Amino acid sequence: MELHDCLVYLLAKSSQAGYRFWTSYISSYNVTPVQAMVLILLNREDGVSAKKLGEQTQLDSATITGVLDRLEGMDLIIKKKNPADRRAILISLSEKGRNDAKELDELFEKAHNDFLNEFTDEEEVQLRTLLKRVLETHKYHLFSK
Repeated sequence: MELHDCLVYLLAKSSQAGYRFWTSYISSYNVTPVQAMVLILLNREDGVSAKKLGEQTQLDSATITGVLDRLEGMDLIIKKKNPADRRAILISLSEKGRNDAKELDELFEKAHNDFLNEFTDEEEVQLRTLLKRVLETHKYHLFSK
């Protein structure tokens, strides 16, 4: 099999293309794609636990902690103790973070549509269905380190 025909290669290169595409949309915000994803999630549901954000992003606790520390250092989020669980913290958007997160969420929709503008609606549904199936089939590899 030729390298360029290998599905793993195609998935990796497609992922890189999507990452670069999304990065070009958010570059003026000085955040990474992962940081933008967290801000978008907080825009949709503010005041959630770090654990929930980790689950939603499928990032391990050390990684999500680092992302949140950087966002806090950029004054985009505020960490508060969870009154219901002293061991947990709740993550909220700061005023600046709220503005940026709202704009990033709107950009997310635009980027999604622009990224797939060469696909028919049917092709987009097929692609999404197949990618979800790949993830479901191989999800045990995600956290098997």
